[in-house]
Amino acid sequence: MVRLSPENPVMFSKTEHAYETLRRRILDGTLKPGEQLRLSHIASELGISEMPVREALRALHTDGLVLLNLHRSAEVATLSFRTAWEIEEVRLQLEAFACAAAAPFHDADSIAEMYALVREQERDTDHPVTTARRNSAFHTKLMSRAPNAFLLREIDELWDRTWQYSSASFLDMIPDRKPILPKENRKILVLLEAGDQKGLEDFLAQRLKDIAAAWNGAVARTAVPEP
Repeated sequence: MVRLSPENPVMFSKTEHAYETLRRRILDGTLKPGEQLRLSHIASELGISEMPVREALRALHTDGLVLLNLHRSAEVATLSFRTAWEIEEVRLQLEAFACAAAAPFHDADSIAEMYALVREQERDTDHPVTTARRNSAFHTKLMSRAPNAFLLREIDELWDRTWQYSSASFLDMIPDRKPILPKENRKILVLLEAGDQKGLEDFLAQRLKDIAAAWNGAVARTAVPEP
């Protein structure tokens, strides 16, 4: 996510409002991939001039969420599944590092909270959206005690770049991963409780390989054959 610069406080406030509004609508699916973003329409809806909207669109373009066209037009960006995986692969590498870095800082209370999340996962693995949200909540909690705040922000920003292919979409395409997730998460907690840092790091590395194999299989199945 781009950090806007408040050189002009009034312009910054309006630009920030336009940026956050459009970003939220893109990430929650209100604005769909490929949808046109008309400068005058957005400005009128938000009750501001076109200038801060233009600056917001430029920032969203830098984020990878908006595609800027000629003649002052813009549209919500569209990602291919392969491009999404290339970004996701980097995010997963950083996430594994963050999970391992956070491990020494967890205690009985935080581990108990994560066990509760795992039990919620185990009760229902049939619905991709619910499963994905619970899995995301688990890993967010797991990473939360990593001491490197910059690392956590980068992971969040990479997730935003692949919003079109969230874990829910991935689980739709790789249904075999759904029942595995709570088992993997429970194993992580067992290793955390045991204080087995090496075992945790080895498990996270193997898990990353398994996810990569699943993603690459999905990419191969969605590839368009050469003419």
